Amino acid sequence: MELNLEDLINKEKLKPCLILGPGETMTQFPFDKFKGKIIVIGNAALRGQGLFTPDYWIASNNHFPVPYLQLHRNIINKFKKTVFLFAESVLHDHLWKKSPQVLKKYLKVDWLFYDERHFCFKKCSPELKCCKHIKNKQYNYSTIQELVSKIYKHKVIASTGGTVFEYALALALIMGCSPIYIQGVDLPISVSKDFLNKIKLEKENDWVRYGELGYKYAENIDYKILRKIRNLNLKTQMIIKKQSKKIFYEKKNNPIYFFYSIIKKIFQKKTYSSFKDDIFLILRNVGIYANIAKKNKIKIYNLSKNSTLNKIKDITFLQKNNFLS
Repeated sequence: MELNLEDLINKEKLKPCLILGPGETMTQFPFDKFKGKIIVIGNAALRGQGLFTPDYWIASNNHFPVPYLQLHRNIINKFKKTVFLFAESVLHDHLWKKSPQVLKKYLKVDWLFYDERHFCFKKCSPELKCCKHIKNKQYNYSTIQELVSKIYKHKVIASTGGTVFEYALALALIMGCSPIYIQGVDLPISVSKDFLNKIKLEKENDWVRYGELGYKYAENIDYKILRKIRNLNLKTQMIIKKQSKKIFYEKKNNPIYFFYSIIKKIFQKKTYSSFKDDIFLILRNVGIYANIAKKNKIKIYNLSKNSTLNKIKDITFLQKNNFLS
């Protein structure tokens, strides 16, 4: 069933919440002792099968999970107790055409769209497909960032983010969660030489497959799950490439798209963490949310020792031994 973001305002008021990423520390969390709500990002829900059931799964990309693909809907519909949040402004910017009919007919879970870029109802420049779906001005906000600041009467509004974690944190605040715990969100900004060597040598390793991110995924889980994730990644990559080519050829006479394709070929293979490009933006935005939390007596605890989030003043690193003590 389709929901609205406003339906979630204070829905989990004063309930503890865990924001869970797929980083290598993900499985260190004591799920059996936790009685709060779980918000997942990335493919953490897939990696955590058998350990927990997520209450919310928030996405901000156009490659996974895509509710228009049967391959992904089969996965989505298995999480019957999970609310899915899709960034409409990302999902419908280039690759996919919005089809409420498809979603209403085939999605068997609760879901909603949110916007993360059309501030004050303004269109992108140049205008993209997503601009057709900007919220009606009868609402007092157009983006998830604006809604957070509106609820807490905070003057500063976070900008479009560099990671979906920012929107997961925004969601936790919208729902009134307290305290908020973070696990498996490392946001590395450097890549070791050993890591680069692994990229060359171990193409089947899951985190090496996405080595350009410099991101080490949780792999101390059932090998059968890892194998399914890898197969899913390969199938998804093939679908996305096919769809991308289709979109590109439709616009091949457009010099902007031609220029974009050349630039992409030059820069697509990075030898450093892609988070490095956006780290100042990420820290600024997360800092805004952390400040909102502090002013409203909401504690935010990060449980990943090496996470870049530990640089943020209003987020407290919490040793595993002290968790739930």
